[in-house]
Amino acid sequence: MKIKITFAVLFCFFVSKTQGQASINESKRDNSFADVLLSEEYKQVVTDIANTNEKVEDLNKKLAAKNALVKNDIVDEDIKAINAALASNNSRLKSLMQLKASFREKEEQKQVYVVYYDKQIDNVKNEIDSLKNAIRNHTSLKEIELTQDRINKKEREIRIIEQEKTDKLLSLNTYRWFMPTLRKIDRAVFFKDMYSNKTDKTILLNSFALSSDSKASAVQTEIVTDNLSALRLSFGSVVSLSTSKDETEETAEQKKKEETEQEAFSRLINGGGNFYLEAVLPLLCTNPNNGNQFTFYGYGSIRGAMDVEGFGNDIDTSTANYAIGLNTYFGLSSDSKKFNFFVQANGTVSGGTNDFYKNLGLVHEKAFFNGKIIAGMTILNNFRFSAMLSAYGSDEKIRSNKITVGIQILPGL
Repeated sequence: MKIKITFAVLFCFFVSKTQGQASINESKRDNSFADVLLSEEYKQVVTDIANTNEKVEDLNKKLAAKNALVKNDIVDEDIKAINAALASNNSRLKSLMQLKASFREKEEQKQVYVVYYDKQIDNVKNEIDSLKNAIRNHTSLKEIELTQDRINKKEREIRIIEQEKTDKLLSLNTYRWFMPTLRKIDRAVFFKDMYSNKTDKTILLNSFALSSDSKASAVQTEIVTDNLSALRLSFGSVVSLSTSKDETEETAEQKKKEETEQEAFSRLINGGGNFYLEAVLPLLCTNPNNGNQFTFYGYGSIRGAMDVEGFGNDIDTSTANYAIGLNTYFGLSSDSKKFNFFVQANGTVSGGTNDFYKNLGLVHEKAFFNGKIIAGMTILNNFRFSAMLSAYGSDEKIRSNKITVGIQILPGL
């Protein structure tokens, strides 16, 4: 039964045509500054504002018409419904206007530096024009060569200023290194940079991963992801399968208990349960304009999960659990981003129902500390090979030095 469910999940992944996004984006942005007011995001905001204004005007006309009628229960209910719709649309309009203002703010910041650097460039160009006029009056070869050398230096100076201008403008279209999604103005850029997704778009079938060691295998899928204010939400699923083939003289009950513990541990370290919902709050990150060679990303997370009886596991009772933790990611990319080498580490405090502790075989049925260290490599931002080097925790049952290897298939194939 468990094998059938595992293959069903595999089949669903490969036949799916849903466009997804990478879990952590190694390719990052191009090193170029897009005009904020010409971006698709800004155009969409302007369009949404226009559409919402039309709805508000239409609702106001309907409200005026209803208020002109003789009041009765039906008319009163209609007026309440229109007022509720008006309040909702006005709230949306206010949010959209704030977002538009944030785009405008970035554009105004940009224009200050555009004027500053363009003035510097114009001054140097004027100096070059003066030198070119002077060179016509020179009679000796030495004077001509010296003046031409000065012209060449001025032209190099222009290229330096243009590069400084590009770097500065690019830095304006970024986010803070601490709490990068705290400001609304930064969220769209951060989520696009770090996760390759827009803040206004729900991502389906985000990633798919297989992992296995000598005791258990797991299939983990991140099914739906979206953003909620400064948070990133993800809903996923984990199916585990015991693969231990030790020839021992254990009783059937002992063997079942061992398999249950192996599968429960596999689900714990790969997502938390058969189904999980996780919220991520970005805390620290490297500047995206450092050439994208190095990436450091630290974030807090809170996760709720559940194991469902009969869903590809050896549990007799459905369970629920939670985890609160800190996570770090460090990546090193090759020049053309075809290779990315990374290390991930996390530490969490986990807890759950009594049967959750029982399935793991823990001595004490109370919240515990656990974490893991993973190293790996991503190729072409599509295939991620990883090895869990260590799983550690406050209880012996959740510690393991066995290397768990895995492959994660990222969208974009």
